[in-house]
Amino acid sequence: MRILFLTNLYPPLIIGGYEIACAQTAEAMRSRGHEVQVLTTWSHVPQATKTPDWIQRRLDLHWYVPHTPNQTLEVRDLHSAVCSSYSNTLHLLDALTNFRPDVVSAWNLTGIGGLAMMDLLNHVGVPWTLYLGDRVPVDIAANVPADVRGIFNARGGEVYEQARIFSVSQNLLDEIETESNISFPQGADIVAGWADLSQSLPHQPYLQNGKARFVAASSLGPHKGTELIVEASAQLQASGVDFSVDIFGEGDLPRYVDMAKRLRLGERVRFLGSLPYMDLLRAYSGYDAFLCPTWERDPFPFAPLGAAGCYTPPILTRNCGTSERLVDGVHCIKIERTAEDLARAMAEVATGRVDLGKMGRAGRRLVEGDLSFERHLDKMEHAFEESARSWEMPHDPKLPLLLFLKHNLSVRLRFG
Repeated sequence: MRILFLTNLYPPLIIGGYEIACAQTAEAMRSRGHEVQVLTTWSHVPQATKTPDWIQRRLDLHWYVPHTPNQTLEVRDLHSAVCSSYSNTLHLLDALTNFRPDVVSAWNLTGIGGLAMMDLLNHVGVPWTLYLGDRVPVDIAANVPADVRGIFNARGGEVYEQARIFSVSQNLLDEIETESNISFPQGADIVAGWADLSQSLPHQPYLQNGKARFVAASSLGPHKGTELIVEASAQLQASGVDFSVDIFGEGDLPRYVDMAKRLRLGERVRFLGSLPYMDLLRAYSGYDAFLCPTWERDPFPFAPLGAAGCYTPPILTRNCGTSERLVDGVHCIKIERTAEDLARAMAEVATGRVDLGKMGRAGRRLVEGDLSFERHLDKMEHAFEESARSWEMPHDPKLPLLLFLKHNLSVRLRFG
């Protein structure tokens, strides 16, 4: 089976779990014998090896270059990001023409002109799936006027009707319907996050020498709760317990380093940059608990699931997407999203009031079973095979002109 993966970002350029999940799925499909091509954007992140030919970095990224704070987004950039980028649409047309996929697997389309791309997929009749790791339909509906969406057959949710929909959580589907009034009458498969534990290590003894070792891994920013971790650490330090916090990830590093210095945290809180996924999973064996005070609408942060699978219980926001699959007091500790409640949970860990071994083993069993990578890969592979069908690329030399007319009309209708 030939599968074309379409995504805005692809490792090593990542923001979080969305991109990592796409890459893991694409590479696993190749290892299972499928012919895979990835169509994505450029990457400025250095790589040790040359990008393989099956990863095509030909798209322009019009929005949210990762780890760049205080971005100013012009309206025309936003239009190119969520509605139509003519050059990107042509690159997709070229990939469809030359690769002739049996199915297209679309992931995060924000930043590359996703609406026009989905319209093209529907126009040529190629079977396609949409993996929702965030609220792409809301981004489009909120940032493209209805009359402009109509050019691409998307005044409502009709642009999604031919797609097989995957979502990381029911929470995300509910948010999409509430915020954009878009639902999926064809149904949606809940494909929660997963963790690949193939290279994880046995966990070291908890609370070695009476010290609690906490870890966090995400992009650094308010939505991920970085300042809450720093504030909670200051509160915990005042209580006199022995602990440390290591924070992995990229973002507005100077802001949080300065914050930690102002609160006189010294070596209590360290910012250690980013680690490759497998290296991070191996590192979890040396920590007692994982900190994830993410925003409530986080669709499904993958990192706490990986930590749980490595016997490192997560402390996470009570109503984020991942909390749908973890039981409070069994696999994790759920908190209200405040520095005070995070500090309370950290104190419970540091003072031995939590049976970390029992909780760690329960998390491992859950991830090895219901939330294993292989289980979800089987589900997605089966869905790809069900979706794939015979289709013929239209022999229409005027199709690029039609795409240009739609793009140009959308720009003129919006900007005059």
